[in-house]
Amino acid sequence: MSELYTNILSAVVLAIAAGTIVELWKQRHGLLSDEVGEEFRSLSWRVVIFLIFPFVVWMDLRASILATEFLGGWVKDWHYGLLWFSAIPRSLPSADLLLPALFAGVLVQFLLALCLVPSLFFRPHPFLASVITQTISLILASNLILDPLLGVAGAGSSRWQIAYASAPRDGLLLILALYLCASLLFLFAAKSKTIRIWLAELTSPALAEQLRIAISEAKFDRNNQYQCCRLAILFDKAGMKSNAAKELQHLSKIAEGSIYLPFLEGLLSYKKRHYKKSRRAFEAAASFRDLNETLRATFFSAAACAAYADEDTEGSLNLCDRALEFDDKSLVARMVKVDAYLRLGKKEEAGEEVLAAIQRGLDCDVEDKIPMDPELTLRQIFRYQKSEARNKELAKSEEAALVES
Repeated sequence: MSELYTNILSAVVLAIAAGTIVELWKQRHGLLSDEVGEEFRSLSWRVVIFLIFPFVVWMDLRASILATEFLGGWVKDWHYGLLWFSAIPRSLPSADLLLPALFAGVLVQFLLALCLVPSLFFRPHPFLASVITQTISLILASNLILDPLLGVAGAGSSRWQIAYASAPRDGLLLILALYLCASLLFLFAAKSKTIRIWLAELTSPALAEQLRIAISEAKFDRNNQYQCCRLAILFDKAGMKSNAAKELQHLSKIAEGSIYLPFLEGLLSYKKRHYKKSRRAFEAAASFRDLNETLRATFFSAAACAAYADEDTEGSLNLCDRALEFDDKSLVARMVKVDAYLRLGKKEEAGEEVLAAIQRGLDCDVEDKIPMDPELTLRQIFRYQKSEARNKELAKSEEAALVES
């Protein structure tokens, strides 16, 4: 990587790091909360990547330089780019010493990650626990998976490029075998439901308890659509995206034609930023017959959110209008209309929507309600489905009575 690209990368990282510090100061009171939501989880990732990881990379660089000098060589023209470095060992007494010089920094990073693990058993503050967990994850993922793959592509740090080109074959094969075993262990831990729930308990104790209860309830009846849907929502809130996707697959098998399916598909697709798919799913949910007006408006509002995120501004306005036809107090629809009008430069219309929301007693706060409040909507769907089942039973009874008569 040229010096120009290194300087550009460093400038971008520094700018984001400065923004992260400002955001930490703004959110300082919320960081004391006993629950780490998606917003603070995202902030903790920014802290780890742009404030902590540059120091980890610097430790890696210094360890590589010191190890090379200790082994009798030297490093010339090293470069440090905050998230990346280049250091080429030279004049080592033996070719067998190349791998220890190259991977000394990796060893230091692994020792740091191992030293951080015990702190989690003392249950630090949830935000701090989130930072520690993500630091460990980033160190292991970057060293075990990302860096070797980038080295194959001729990018990333110089460590793997030199190892592939110049290291003794036997030593390199041993390193690769160790990396493969460690990578498999890391992936197993990262996918383990037990470990993920334990980590969720450190950062969001109430959510972890809800998740345990939901898992326990779902085991007894895997054909219960409500429980399956709720479990997927809780998995998603806990950051366990793959588990949520598995529940969606299971729901598609047991609930074909049920409203739970497009609801969950739309919600998870929105979280993955698959906005077109999300919009289609929410519109399909809104088309179910006998929905109450509030629920139909909720789905049209969610579809409007997806359309707006997909930059279909006119489409989002149309969907908002459809939502407001069913529920004039739909806060999400009102706020999406405001954003859509502002995007189109129609400030007067946006102001009118804000005024309309205030006149209807809405507080204009849509935090945790975009594209919808999942748990509230789930309860509404449950009541709708019970009502629909009751109507079917009543219709069957009436039909049977007519046959008898």
